[in-house]
Amino acid sequence: MPRRSLADQAYAHLKDWVVHHRLKPGARLRVGDLARVLQMSPTPVREALSMLEKEQLVAREPRRGFHVSALDLEGVADLYDLRIALEALAARQAASRISAADRTRLSHLLAAVERCIDSGDKPHILDLEQDFHLLIFEASRNRPLAEMGRSILGRIWMIQNVNLMTTDHLHQAHPQHVGIFQAIAAGQARRAELLMRRHLAFARQFVLSRLRRKDDLLAHILLGYEEAAPPGPGRAGRARKAERRRAVPRAGG
Repeated sequence: MPRRSLADQAYAHLKDWVVHHRLKPGARLRVGDLARVLQMSPTPVREALSMLEKEQLVAREPRRGFHVSALDLEGVADLYDLRIALEALAARQAASRISAADRTRLSHLLAAVERCIDSGDKPHILDLEQDFHLLIFEASRNRPLAEMGRSILGRIWMIQNVNLMTTDHLHQAHPQHVGIFQAIAAGQARRAELLMRRHLAFARQFVLSRLRRKDDLLAHILLGYEEAAPPGPGRAGRARKAERRRAVPRAGG
């Protein structure tokens, strides 16, 4: 199998483990251990880690190697501020540039969310939540903006995967998504931008308020506050790719 393909596979698995907190913020990433778990040579693993470094999901230290990027309160606030600016622009541009195909995809996605809400399928709702925001960037038909959006959303989901799985915010977000889509579909650029700003500003405020409470599960997982109650088994993750996730090597100190 070509090396590029192996690197892409390693990238997909490692990103999934980081975003879903199978590899915790600050954890050291030993190339040899990861290569054994992924059943490939160290070279594509190093390439994958370099790709994740460009997305700022992992960081590299001289003579110490890679580790999962750590989070702090100020950094999270800055990340959400940047997200609001980028995604509000994407919503405004999507209102005048969206294709019929993307309009249909968004409509079907929101209908799927409705079905998942009725069935209580929270993990699937979370997947669809991510797809909704990615599709807004794609619908903007602004390639540089979409590339920046995909990169920043990878870091956002490190936070949101825990936040949304431990609250009822997903159900509150759906009507807001519907309103944003309706504005985009109607070509109402200013309204689409305004609704997106309101939606993401609420998410920012909600996440930061949780992170400021040291007894909150979100603060414990993301910021490592010792005062918080430890997470129960499986609360921060999902069953997707279960066998490989169970095989994730224990992070080094």
